[in-house]
Amino acid sequence: MKNRGAMHARLAMAALTRRPGMVVLAVVAVAIGASVAAALLHVSGDVTRKLTRELRVLGPNLVMLPDGSSREFLDEAGVRRRLAANQIRGVPLVYLTAMSGPHPIRVVGVDPDFETLHPSWKWSFAPAPGISADGIRARGITRGSGWMGMVLAKRLGVRIGDVVTLTFPRSGRSSSTRIEALVEGGGAEDESVFLPLGTAQELAASPGVVSAVELRVTGDAAEAQRVATALAGDGVVTRVRYALSRTEGDLLERMRRLMTLVTIAALVSAGLCAFGTLTDLALERRKEIALLKALGATPFEIVRQFALESLAIGITGGLAGWAIGAGFAQVIGHTVFESSIALRPDVPALVLGLATLLAVIAGLGPIRLALRVDPARVLKGD
Repeated sequence: MKNRGAMHARLAMAALTRRPGMVVLAVVAVAIGASVAAALLHVSGDVTRKLTRELRVLGPNLVMLPDGSSREFLDEAGVRRRLAANQIRGVPLVYLTAMSGPHPIRVVGVDPDFETLHPSWKWSFAPAPGISADGIRARGITRGSGWMGMVLAKRLGVRIGDVVTLTFPRSGRSSSTRIEALVEGGGAEDESVFLPLGTAQELAASPGVVSAVELRVTGDAAEAQRVATALAGDGVVTRVRYALSRTEGDLLERMRRLMTLVTIAALVSAGLCAFGTLTDLALERRKEIALLKALGATPFEIVRQFALESLAIGITGGLAGWAIGAGFAQVIGHTVFESSIALRPDVPALVLGLATLLAVIAGLGPIRLALRVDPARVLKGD
């Protein structure tokens, strides 16, 4: 039995080396399909994180508000504890109305992290003595300074570096604020003045309270709703901005569906190419198959012979395809997302299994052809 196994191994090796060009073509076909599968499997494992980073330009997709019946403001300390308990980052805001001369002004008190929730906004900074514009942006809003919407600045004739006096009718307090940056976002922010959260609370004579909390969670609308439910209660309502959440969910689903279809198409194409190549090889070996049958080879042994050859092609193509696919994944990551792709440890085994299965399925045609060979007719030359 051992000798027969060694004989089949030698026959498989001889069959694979007799026509190296055809065999290499079959291996390349399997490797191409496996490489596409490997690349897209690696990318799909990282696509949620990558797309979420790209979609941050859409802004926050959740907002926490007072329910309006039991309270007008939110307790800042309580809100921060609730966010920390759910391991979610949020940006508290307080909305005020101030007067600049005869002009009513919308004032927003913000946390230092506020800018990170709105990466699509356009900012104009001017360097100050001893600090660059980038340094001002990195430092954020500081006490005595503020940012102003570009539309409001144009209407009031304010430029970067000007000092604006704001009076708050509700508390009777006033503040002189140096405008260090102008912001343009295409919404209400273009008509607003942004102050540090603590400063705005003092000017409103309402320390420790906020009007709302903006936050961003990853995932689709269902995940956003789950987080909203967890954060609501005790006078707090959390609203999902469904337009943003659904957009993210749809994009993620479409991306995954596209990658699945491309992978299936690549595997089918590779399988058809390998099928044709292996069938041509089997046609050229009809006399060899007839001789094996004439010498007493059983159908099982014929099937095992071709299965060994298909397995060898599948394993070789799978290993080559995984290596190529890992490289393709990095190319996709740097080209589309401008960052590397985290390689999944389960992909090599999965790709190897797919490549082997693909080669075995492609080998069914040659196996069927081999089983139908009539030794008497072939050896007679018919």
